[in-house]
Amino acid sequence: MKGMLAPLSPHEETALRKIAVGSDCLDPAHVRRLHQLGLVENDGGTWRLTALGARRHALLRTAADASAA
Repeated sequence: MKGMLAPLSPHEETALRKIAVGSDCLDPAHVRRLHQLGLVENDGGTWRLTALGARRHALLRTAADASAA
């Protein structure tokens, strides 16, 4: 559950968004932290969101939508 509560740096948020869309242009340090928080997992050489990561990503999208309004 710490993955939902831990603050993410702007770079870590960007890495989470990139993983959500399948980008492989990622900073290893940011991915490592997201992995430690349980937000991403390695699936055969590709990073993907965990269920927790998908929920965190949805919250980021909701926050971005609210700030744009």
